[in-house]
Amino acid sequence: MYFFLCNLSFLDICLTTLIIPKFLLTFLGLRSISFLQCLTQLHLYIALHCLDYCLLTVMSYDRYVAICNPLHYSLVLNMKICVLLAGGSWFLSIIDPLPVTIELSHFPFCSYRIIDHFFCDLMPLLKVSCGNVFKVMSIIFSQGAILGLISFIFIVSSYSYIILVIMKMKTALARRKAFSTCSSHLTVITMLYLSLVIVYVIPTSDDPSNSKKAVALLNTVLIPILNPMLYSLRNKNVKFAIQKHFLQEQH
Repeated sequence: MYFFLCNLSFLDICLTTLIIPKFLLTFLGLRSISFLQCLTQLHLYIALHCLDYCLLTVMSYDRYVAICNPLHYSLVLNMKICVLLAGGSWFLSIIDPLPVTIELSHFPFCSYRIIDHFFCDLMPLLKVSCGNVFKVMSIIFSQGAILGLISFIFIVSSYSYIILVIMKMKTALARRKAFSTCSSHLTVITMLYLSLVIVYVIPTSDDPSNSKKAVALLNTVLIPILNPMLYSLRNKNVKFAIQKHFLQEQH
């Protein structure tokens, strides 16, 4: 679990580092970006979101083995398997956006090249293009649907088995303890899926750009900030270490 949490933490650092520094420069009036920089930012942004899906899916499997098959946990999820799962997630996420990136690299753009967003997201970038966006949209939605659907099915299946096992536990304390190990993971999954659905699926009629920019800001800033708190502050070892640190300072 901690190995995958380290990967998730590094992912959050990469995501905020990718978006926030360039975003803060806009307040200093430095609002221009080259096409190569924009395309690189878009590719890495899509890749990191793909990685988010993959890691959360792998972590759901980790929770499934820990609760449904605890005696074989160290055998099923040994370090070699964990490294293969994490490495496979990183590799898949890096190559997944390549078709979209390659297609956009040959795309014609209009003379009006002001992107109505705080980073190079796909939809605002396509709005300033003069070419046929249908192919790009088909690629991104087919890839997103396949990855998102597989991830969703795998997570739902894992937690279905987990819920069945938890409900069969004899005491309420055991059920509460087992569920508490999954609550942080479920919270992060819910926030991720809701934010992506709002940004890319649900249409907005009045002012779509401002509302979706706000959700995108929450997705790139708030969720990476909340992840360490959701996972660490619910861990009794971390809470004990924090309490011990403050007690030592008081003395």
